[in-house]
Amino acid sequence: MRIIWALDAFEDNKELNQRMADYLTHLHQTLQAEIEPLYLLRENEIVLPTYEVPAWVTDHSKTAESLFKEVLSDYNLPFLLEPKVIPHASQSHAGAAETLSHYALRTGTNLIVVGSHGREGFQRFILGSFAESLLLQSEVPVCVVGAHTTKTRSPKNILFPTEFGEHSKDNFRHVLELAKNLKSGVTLLHAIARPIESLFDLDTRPRIYNFKGQMLTLDQIIEHTIEEQSHRAQYWVDWAHKEGVEAQFIIDNSFRGVDELVMEAIDSTEADLVVMEAQSGPMSAAILGSYTRNVVRKAHCPVYVLTRHFYDKKEDRFIEPSP
Repeated sequence: MRIIWALDAFEDNKELNQRMADYLTHLHQTLQAEIEPLYLLRENEIVLPTYEVPAWVTDHSKTAESLFKEVLSDYNLPFLLEPKVIPHASQSHAGAAETLSHYALRTGTNLIVVGSHGREGFQRFILGSFAESLLLQSEVPVCVVGAHTTKTRSPKNILFPTEFGEHSKDNFRHVLELAKNLKSGVTLLHAIARPIESLFDLDTRPRIYNFKGQMLTLDQIIEHTIEEQSHRAQYWVDWAHKEGVEAQFIIDNSFRGVDELVMEAIDSTEADLVVMEAQSGPMSAAILGSYTRNVVRKAHCPVYVLTRHFYDKKEDRFIEPSP
């Protein structure tokens, strides 16, 4: 397994970097992974001595590599590969994320590990977030170690919130492979969506709706949905057991926010890692902002995101029988 550790070597991030270093140490010990530290060097971080551009790229990159090595020596990680510095001209987080994504794809990288300060509000609006830009740009999975991360050991239980959507079966297959490699269990979390009809009920008297050819009340629709999704979840748990992975599932029908449910499940299941499915399509940034970003910012464990560009390339070869 090949992992890129993307970090800002010259920002005052020592506490966050130490959390990432601890987590990468466990990943290396468990997976025997190759880990390459990488720093993206922006042009505006360099004071150019002249306008003769070709010379400074090599000279300043070498200087940055030397300083980068000094920074990394503080974390006592002898297993790291040679540090890499990549100069780039982009002045935006999105452009830097694209540069990193292309490099990861070109070098056969399996995972990018990155830190996030968890900034919110006006500060985040001004400074932006490289980690969140990477979640939208990357063609390989991204694991975010956030400002609130306290669990940096090798995962013993993976929490996988899922919508049982179009790409979810391939994503679950990826989770099972990850769990086998980490010798970890898996907990599936599925939130029952509130029936759309209930949003338009302005009084409390029962109403009947056509649901898949049957005339049912809202309560009956919810009961039917819980039964259907529980059947699907049990099928996936049985699938995991056949792969040698201990698994369980949680079906929640409280209609609370997904991010709130995920945060609660991290504690109740003692999860050490959350694997989130990013959303695809033109609304991906907005949807990502509604819960995946919140989990990334607030979780007390690393969050492993299966990005939309990653799973858009996967073919769904798993055939699931009808419930």
